[in-house]
Amino acid sequence: MDRPDELLSNGPQAERLHRFAHDIRNRIAGMQQVLQQLATDADSIEQKELMEFGEQQQFKALREVEELLDDLGVVRHLHEMPCTKLVLGTVVQRAVGLINHRLDRKQQAIDLQVQEGVHVQGHEEQLVELVAALLSNASKFSVAGSTVHVSQSVDGGNVILHIRDEGVGLSAGDLGMIFQRYAWLSSRSTAGEAQGRSTLARARQWARAMGGDLNAYSEGSGKGSTFNLTLRSANVRKDG
Repeated sequence: MDRPDELLSNGPQAERLHRFAHDIRNRIAGMQQVLQQLATDADSIEQKELMEFGEQQQFKALREVEELLDDLGVVRHLHEMPCTKLVLGTVVQRAVGLINHRLDRKQQAIDLQVQEGVHVQGHEEQLVELVAALLSNASKFSVAGSTVHVSQSVDGGNVILHIRDEGVGLSAGDLGMIFQRYAWLSSRSTAGEAQGRSTLARARQWARAMGGDLNAYSEGSGKGSTFNLTLRSANVRKDG
């Protein structure tokens, strides 16, 4: 049966659905914390398998909430963000500072190959958080002692920030779902870190709200992953 137009994204019904979804997510997040603690204390293969099954059901519940909002036409995309001219290298350095504790804990290194004088258009605080989220993701899915590689390239009027890890990689199926909220992927973090499967979906939203984009690439499981963040260039070209 076709849904009536009044059930679409705006109005009091949409606001009520937003609040309901927020409350449900918070309650399920509390369950996730319990599962993580139980998984830490699990001392048998059977217990760990049971904990993983519980986590999988939790992700499925969160995913079903998202699908319900989609089916009812509740719009959750971000409006375009006000952007200013930013030094890309400074943004990356600030983002590294936010996750240094994670890198130190796993004895991981950052290989920075970002050129000086590269400027991009972006919302400063949101862009720092976005890059930090990508670096944190690379750390989570890489083993202790590995290196996360950060570089940049130029494509027409865009600057692309490449964040490449040496971690668990992504299967073809995982790549197809990596930017879906709460998708259940086959890849697992290397030290039991929380999966945080809505982070990359939000990161892509932030990138697009700044006029850019975010995509992922991997040659397969066990072969690492690369996330490519496209941003609008703010460098002034001089014709001469």
